[in-house]
Amino acid sequence: MTTKIWSRPLLTAVLAVCLALGPISVAQAGRKVVIKGGGWGHGIGMSQYGAYGRALAGRGARAILTHYYSRTRVSPRKMPGAIRVGLLQYRGSVGLTSLAKSSSGGDMALKVKGSSGRLARGGPGTSWRVEASSTGGFRLYRNGSQVRRNGRTVFGGPKRPLVAVYAKYGSLADLAEKTANYAYGRIEISSYSSSSCSAGHCLRAIVTLGMQKYLFGLGEVPSSWPQESLRAQAIAGRTYAFAKVKASGQHRYPCGCAVYDSTLDQAYIGDAKRTGSGIYWDDWKSAVRTTRSQVVTSGGAPIQALYSSSSGGHTENNENVWGGSPVPYLRGVKDRADAVAANPNHSWKVQMSWDSFSSKLASYYGTGQLDKLKLLKPFGVSGRVTVPKDADSGGAKVVGRTKTVRTSGWSLRSALGLKDSLFRVAVFYDTARAFITKHHRLGAAPGHALGPATRVPRSGPATGLVQDFQRGRMTYIRATGQSVWQRGPVLAAYDGLGRESSALGLPLSDLWGGEDYWGATYEHGSILYSKDTGAHAVLDDVRPTWRRSGGPEGRLGLPLGPLKTQDGVNVQRFENGTIRIPPSG
Repeated sequence: MTTKIWSRPLLTAVLAVCLALGPISVAQAGRKVVIKGGGWGHGIGMSQYGAYGRALAGRGARAILTHYYSRTRVSPRKMPGAIRVGLLQYRGSVGLTSLAKSSSGGDMALKVKGSSGRLARGGPGTSWRVEASSTGGFRLYRNGSQVRRNGRTVFGGPKRPLVAVYAKYGSLADLAEKTANYAYGRIEISSYSSSSCSAGHCLRAIVTLGMQKYLFGLGEVPSSWPQESLRAQAIAGRTYAFAKVKASGQHRYPCGCAVYDSTLDQAYIGDAKRTGSGIYWDDWKSAVRTTRSQVVTSGGAPIQALYSSSSGGHTENNENVWGGSPVPYLRGVKDRADAVAANPNHSWKVQMSWDSFSSKLASYYGTGQLDKLKLLKPFGVSGRVTVPKDADSGGAKVVGRTKTVRTSGWSLRSALGLKDSLFRVAVFYDTARAFITKHHRLGAAPGHALGPATRVPRSGPATGLVQDFQRGRMTYIRATGQSVWQRGPVLAAYDGLGRESSALGLPLSDLWGGEDYWGATYEHGSILYSKDTGAHAVLDDVRPTWRRSGGPEGRLGLPLGPLKTQDGVNVQRFENGTIRIPPSG
């Protein structure tokens, strides 16, 4: 249910990028993909880091929970006597070792469920192995030797599982293939018919224990967090498990359980929660105990208390992540508290080569070499990429050489190995060699290149190179071996005039000026800009006269408009006068 751990204002400032690109050429080979996103998990319901931030701000557990779960209440409910937690499935054999928890502990006994006597018992360090038989029964080995009892070597069956008893002996159960040890409850090993295992029956391991003891081993958040955030987590964890029991019972296939011990449901880590909590173990136990029996309810029933590590600044409506019908209490809400300093995933960035990007999508969707990826509006209330709404809205479109696929943000998250479906994609190019030194001297101020470098002018002998960047354009002039950077209104005016093919020709300088105006020099003129006058060119026809008057700081000042012809005379207006030059002058 959960996945371990930019913000919405940043996301809304970054538009969805349509990657409409043709065959890769030599000029395109340097493309790279930058994906910016926020959050970790699905973004539905409670943000764990958001709860942390709210607790630091003085919010109580109830206020935290009712913020994330709309129009709900926190109420006591009678819990089931025990909860079954799925640990292992699809195993041909299961291994166990007994360890001492207390100074006198370490024993473990194995018995058939429902029987009064035990099959065998062993002390600390005893190694146990259970194998499935072809009938669905169990063969039991202790320290490598097969256990026999009354001449029998196969015990129990599909309806009579084996049970490992350890807690009452002051012991821990170390289950092979799991990093956790278990101090509470009993481990039940049962069989079920399946062709996935050679015996025709597979084994599964389930720990059965009380709800409070289950929560003691819930490894969802650090025990060092503020107490009110721990209480909110305890209540949310209890609510999730209780609702699973109510909705699906305690014998889901194939785990034979109410909840899995993984992020399929909740991360149950057993005694590792105690040993990993250090001096904060009592804080977590206190959170579980002081919230005993409390669950989040809607209409009197326990809710599906979904939560994830980080929301990225805003949670999401459930139907926008996985589809389905809207759930009234799983509505997206603002979550500024998620930006708490301790959260490493409130915002994040992933960078990869174009080839890797294309390969990941092709491998996941079978689309072949990528031509185009388009993230389609509308986005979710948080800015997340949603599920497809119809043929042309919501989700994403992956267009490859083999086929086109419509998919969801959640699916793209998996395909690209991202942390959340709150993301945007941009494609950038390597900075051309001619601009690398200048780009470095500028402290990378131009940002990423938005396309390959191209020759200018576009017809006739090549006299330079240009490359567009996130902030402006860089131009390399072969005659001088210099690179210049232009941006903002000056660059916009240059583009409007026709760029390199205009009467201005190639740019020869970076921006110059001061607080009141900015300008740039070209082969055949200049462009001047201020907030009051706008951006206008001063061409060679006028520039000598204007310079003799003192230029932008002289008596004429800045241009107020372009050069025009009036009654056969070239005329250009300035702040403090006009220059008139006959065409032949």
